Amino acid sequence: MPNPVLRIDWNDYADLADNIWQAQMTGRPRVLTYIGPNLGKANRKEAMHFELEGIRQEIMHLLSRDEYPFACTLEGGGASWVGHIPGGQNSAQGGLIASFLRAEGIVAYTPGADPEKSRFEVLVVNHPKGPVSPPKP
Repeated sequence: MPNPVLRIDWNDYADLADNIWQAQMTGRPRVLTYIGPNLGKANRKEAMHFELEGIRQEIMHLLSRDEYPFACTLEGGGASWVGHIPGGQNSAQGGLIASFLRAEGIVAYTPGADPEKSRFEVLVVNHPKGPVSPPKP
């Protein structure tokens, strides 16, 4: 059975859609596994830092930092793509995800549970550069 699809429309949220599009163009996954907001906090903290010459650094806060894969997913965390988008679009993203999860009956994955009930696909639509294509080796 196909995964439910969370569509992010560039016509409605250009910066948010572009950030996700850029991340997916680098090979970040389109299919994600929801783990819930509490476990996502550690992922968000990890995504906002990087290591340079053995020193842990925080990613500069220009606008609102937006990570993909989302912090609330198993795939989020240190390997996430972090971009900067307007705060209003970042806040809207949280609402889009929450209402999508409710509408689709997606539940937080826990070890030993069926992961299929926690998976969904993220699709950027109407991006001016076209659909996401896999990165070339």
